[in-house]
Amino acid sequence: MLRRRSLALSALLVVSVIPAARGEDTPAQTETGLPKFRFEAVLYDYEPVSDRHERLAELFYGSLAAEWTRGDFAAKADVRGRDGLFRPYYDGPVWLEEGWASIATPIGALKVGKIPRDFGLEDESFIGTLFSVNGVTRNPDWGVGLAGEKRLGFDTVGWSARYDSQNDHVGWEADGRNVESDPLRILRDGLDVRVFYLVNEGLWTVKPGLSVASARLDMRDASDSFQRTDGAVDLTATFGPIALFLEGFTRSGQRCVPGASCRLGYDDATAGLVGIRAEFPTVTYRYLYSVWRYRGADATEQLHQPGVVWTPRKGLRATIEYSARLMTTVSGTEVVKAFQLGLSVAF
Repeated sequence: MLRRRSLALSALLVVSVIPAARGEDTPAQTETGLPKFRFEAVLYDYEPVSDRHERLAELFYGSLAAEWTRGDFAAKADVRGRDGLFRPYYDGPVWLEEGWASIATPIGALKVGKIPRDFGLEDESFIGTLFSVNGVTRNPDWGVGLAGEKRLGFDTVGWSARYDSQNDHVGWEADGRNVESDPLRILRDGLDVRVFYLVNEGLWTVKPGLSVASARLDMRDASDSFQRTDGAVDLTATFGPIALFLEGFTRSGQRCVPGASCRLGYDDATAGLVGIRAEFPTVTYRYLYSVWRYRGADATEQLHQPGVVWTPRKGLRATIEYSARLMTTVSGTEVVKAFQLGLSVAF
């Protein structure tokens, strides 16, 4: 069965490469202000080192995105779908990943709609770091946001803020971790703020950043509520094609009880991320290490992710990522090791 599925995925790749090549010369923005459309198909292959019966090859998702810009106005919509649910807590196989309209103002672009989160470092792994697993990154939500930057000579200072009225149960997080996958709670009045300063010296750059977020998590029957507050500091340094990035994170939420069942994404926690990237014209090498310390549950989770990304031509990207995930609790240590292969074809 797996062999037949793999052959089907290979056939889809061959068919998709042809239109991807035709889309290579498509301009980034038309002079007439017409919408720009983009289709992407992402294939996924999961190869565990042990437990080989859990091998999986599938269409991860397909995406149809449209972007439009005219003067000070812009808009974007990204609709995704797949055969079955992307996560168990999704309402269906088709969902809006991102969708907003914006207008330029003297202090930045004002966006309204479903806006990506700008908190800490962007997750550039294929399958997601522990920050994605726990709902910190890759989690657009409905609200309003403002983002801008100002040049100071060769340097740049930037800022962003986002207000979320409530969440929509569409996110990258693992089931059972945070509010997106919680059927009993809903996020209310969330506010994210981020500032950064980029020191640009040509061959090398340094970019420190600071992020703060807070939201109220209410029971749907209004029987209980608590405030979840996050803070993060990050630093990205580049020298030619080499980039080093660091992030420290703290969360104050609803403290778990050691050994008891709880949602780890709500627990009081500290976390960190270290990464290095070497980027060349067609190949990018990277290593990411993320660690999460759940203070109430007295547990530690670690994730090592070396990976290689090959981009032989525009619209075609292949990723090989190895993950070694360790979870240490009061009951012992569990280790899961696997290779994860991703193939993206876009045009």
